[in-house]
Amino acid sequence: MYRRLTVLLLLLVLAAGIFSCKKQEKKKEFSEVMTVTVGEFGVPEKRVAASFEFSKEFQKNKVITPELLKKYIDRYYLGEIFLLAEAKAQGLDREPEFLKAMKKHKIEQMTKANGPLYKAILPKDFKVDNKEIEVLYQHLPYQLTLKQILVTPKFLADSIYRALKNGADFGTLAKKYSNDLRSALNGGVIPSYITAGMAAPEFEQAAFALTKEQPLSEPVKTEFGYHIIKLIAREKINVGSQIQEKLKLVEIAKTRGRNAFIQRYIDSLFTKYHYKINEKYFPAILRGFKRQGLSGMLEKERIPDQVLHADFLIYDKGKWTVEDFADAYNDFDRYGRYRLEYPQDIRIMARKLISRELMYWDGVERGLTDDPIYQKFVDYYYHHELEKIGEQRLIDDNVKISDDEIREYFEKHRNLWKNDSFERVKPYVRNRILVEKRNQFRKDFMAYLRKKYKDQVRYNEASVQRLVDLMNQRKKLRASK
Repeated sequence: MYRRLTVLLLLLVLAAGIFSCKKQEKKKEFSEVMTVTVGEFGVPEKRVAASFEFSKEFQKNKVITPELLKKYIDRYYLGEIFLLAEAKAQGLDREPEFLKAMKKHKIEQMTKANGPLYKAILPKDFKVDNKEIEVLYQHLPYQLTLKQILVTPKFLADSIYRALKNGADFGTLAKKYSNDLRSALNGGVIPSYITAGMAAPEFEQAAFALTKEQPLSEPVKTEFGYHIIKLIAREKINVGSQIQEKLKLVEIAKTRGRNAFIQRYIDSLFTKYHYKINEKYFPAILRGFKRQGLSGMLEKERIPDQVLHADFLIYDKGKWTVEDFADAYNDFDRYGRYRLEYPQDIRIMARKLISRELMYWDGVERGLTDDPIYQKFVDYYYHHELEKIGEQRLIDDNVKISDDEIREYFEKHRNLWKNDSFERVKPYVRNRILVEKRNQFRKDFMAYLRKKYKDQVRYNEASVQRLVDLMNQRKKLRASK
């Protein structure tokens, strides 16, 4: 809220590039070679190497053989590949649930920090204005402790400001009205110091102008809405001369320039893709919002079905229904979403929620889906989501439990629950049966898949031999220590 930069996702750290491979290359890296495949699915060497060295098979056997390694792969890896092959065969990768999850992952990978889009659009450097350096230096010796109330309608900001001037309690009004929920939790107190270059220029200028005698600002407009700022403390910190601090000031100015560039870029996409919002559905959305403590949720059951399925956010590459907007809103960080109590709240949240989708399509148009790192992550998530929906549809959904089974199990194992009544422990009994039945069903289903796909299992003998040689070398190294 205090930084101009749109929140960027941290880089996702993955231990191994599961199932990743390049179709045509003269030389493949160790991690890209598949040791075993079933149709289009496989397990890369790196994954096998990373796990086998810590297995019982590695520890117990003096010599690693191809047969031993294959038996290990068969036991621990082939089951998931069979499941993927069956999920693909049954078309689960065309299910709306799967496609929605993949769309989310593609957007995340395209628009994350250091992702292909930011690498493509950001200039290598940002010019620094001397006047900005001077202003930043004036602010550099101070760190401010502030309160704020953030609202979107101008009339509400003016009303709150007047109430504060007349003695109203800042913390009470922050909890009631502010859309900066993290500070509202603490009566409007911003949880970190505000220092030079940390906030949007409009916010910073107003904040550093506050004094002990005049601690309250009039409403200050930024892209987030209207801020009413109150100074709690101004602490002096030691800094050098402007010349001595020049490198630091230049970096602050460049960061601010970068943030401003990104914001201008995002704003430009709404024009490029002819973004429109259907405001006639605002009343229904406002009625669907329900506060839950400081934050709130959009309760879809409070919105008429014809409205839920209506086109709400429209742009050249696609559209969101009201339900799409509600789902995205409810999935968003609870402290990052505005309370939808005024039309302006909906407008700001709509732009915030759909902006990364517009960025994704711009990346697609730039040909950035060919980026190898992007492809690697998308490939990983394809298999991850396919396995997930395969477990759900092919196994979990086929495990059924009746009330009679629950009652019968309870009577048979009554000693497990001592003197508890059936109604009280029924959920626990059900979960116990569910685990047992699921495990048995999964075992039987995997046996079925093993028979179905056994003739499609293909081992890369060269890869198997490389792994065998590597494991035997590591055993010798361990023995020599």
